[in-house]
Amino acid sequence: MTHISFARIIAAGLMAGIAWPVWAQTVVPSAIEASPLPPLAGDPAASPPASPGGRVESTVLPEVVEVLARDPIAEAVTVALAEDGAKGFAGKRREAAIQSFYSDRAGKPLWVNDAGVSDRAEKVVRRLSLAETDALDPSAFAIPTPPVGRIPAELAQFEIALSRAVIAFAEEASGGRVQPSSINDKFITRKPERVDPIEALAAVADAIDVAATLEGFNPPHDGFRRLKVMLADVRGRPAEPAPEPIPEGKTLKPGMSDPRVSLLRQRLDVPAAVVAPVSPTPAPTATGTPQLEVEDPASTGAVGVIAPVDDVYDDALVEAVKTFQRGAGLVADGIVGPRTLAVLNGVDRDEEGQIVANMEMWRWMPRDLGADHVFVNIPEFMVRVFRHGAQIHEARVVVGTQVNQTPVFSDEMEYLVVNPYWHVPESIRMKEMLPLIKADPAGYFRRHGYEAVWNGQVINPASVLWDENAIKYVAIRQPPSEANALGRIKFMFPNAHAVYLHDTPSRKLVPRDWRAYSHGCVRVDDPMEFARAILENEPDMTVAKLEAMFGGSERRVDLTQHIKVHIGYFNVWVDEQGTLQMRDDIYGHSVAVKKALPKISTAAL
Repeated sequence: MTHISFARIIAAGLMAGIAWPVWAQTVVPSAIEASPLPPLAGDPAASPPASPGGRVESTVLPEVVEVLARDPIAEAVTVALAEDGAKGFAGKRREAAIQSFYSDRAGKPLWVNDAGVSDRAEKVVRRLSLAETDALDPSAFAIPTPPVGRIPAELAQFEIALSRAVIAFAEEASGGRVQPSSINDKFITRKPERVDPIEALAAVADAIDVAATLEGFNPPHDGFRRLKVMLADVRGRPAEPAPEPIPEGKTLKPGMSDPRVSLLRQRLDVPAAVVAPVSPTPAPTATGTPQLEVEDPASTGAVGVIAPVDDVYDDALVEAVKTFQRGAGLVADGIVGPRTLAVLNGVDRDEEGQIVANMEMWRWMPRDLGADHVFVNIPEFMVRVFRHGAQIHEARVVVGTQVNQTPVFSDEMEYLVVNPYWHVPESIRMKEMLPLIKADPAGYFRRHGYEAVWNGQVINPASVLWDENAIKYVAIRQPPSEANALGRIKFMFPNAHAVYLHDTPSRKLVPRDWRAYSHGCVRVDDPMEFARAILENEPDMTVAKLEAMFGGSERRVDLTQHIKVHIGYFNVWVDEQGTLQMRDDIYGHSVAVKKALPKISTAAL
């Protein structure tokens, strides 16, 4: 098929004085009529002769005349796009795609024909109108209403508007509405993989099932799909008042009596049990009047005879709390302390808003995570290893603090380092070490086993005049040892953030519910089991061989097969049992996305 450029169609039409229909003449901008177009290089009409009256004569492009004469709708599309281009719309990314797409087709329509609006177009309109189910905003796409008649100008306007809507939906479904860098340009360095707008139009135009094709622009990941199903469920529920928050107070332990226990029962839907009184026998008084004996539950933890049974933290409620804790990723000890109470009350129980925000963040992820990959979910404090698409390992992790955040990005693990040196980052040297070093340089280095390094040579730290300048240029490192901050092994996926996964000699933080304590790197619980999962496809290396290296010098172990690493941020997800899981938005990314979504203007993209 011969492709005719949009510029040549318009140029030939104007210069040849083609008899445009009346409806077309009314929309051709006067600026175009008044100003001759520049000649097109290599075009037969590049240097047309002028008539005595000043009218430009030209050799008409036969293929252009044929297209315009044969298809009045294509002509109408061409003229309508010429008007849009004259208004400056063509400078926008999506509009430029529209112009290019129809230029290559000589204005040939996708959605309309001589009989009016096609069945395919009506199916597209119906699916786009359901974009809210995708956590998108249908009103942002300006979905056109199919015209009733068959007037070419009206059909052309519908044609162009529907193509614009398809492109807008495809780009937002595949790449999101919010730019990740607008949320946090330092710690979120993802670049969403937006579908090419022209390819999107072509895919929908050629699709057997247009609804399925449009659905396919969404992320292909199970995490996204489950959230989409849950979003429909949440929106379909009748509105319910928010549960009464459980007040703060003493830590609730099994056997205690506390007025807050009744609220805990309501929250977990556990009925009160019949509990026998501790002191059922009335105690005589000086006057001989029997009085009920009451023990102070706050001081003894026992159940007093007049304590309401509903307020007793009994075994059934303890088991319900443990189940809740396990589902929430907490230590399942049955004790309702500050962390469990905070999760019960929920920092942000806006389920719909949180789901929409997390669906948006899924759109930032690579579409292909890799059949084999490592996935760290920061708010969950967990890492998982997948082989052939199935999870084979999971472990608790410690991530960065709210100040020293673990960044959100993807890369590839290339090698491991056994007996690693810890090369202290400049930020830690400057902010945390310098004041302590200045007080006692030699003693500080001796106590922590650090080395001062200058030009690749270990030097005496007492020989350095430690100040803000020296701390920048004198490196500090910790040699391999059991006390090394990185433990016995680190897992390297070189990146601009200089973060990695590693062992740790400090195990006391791993069992905690809240595990945001690092400087940005990810500390892995049971690193050798994690290494076993990483080495599954490495026939020449085993965990036993790694352990045999312990205690020696630093050793690099290259992976023959790199494995993708994704550090993600999802504080809301649906587990395999179909339960909505919600965690603290520890870095505030989710709430920032929620706030940004209503401010996005599709027209500006």
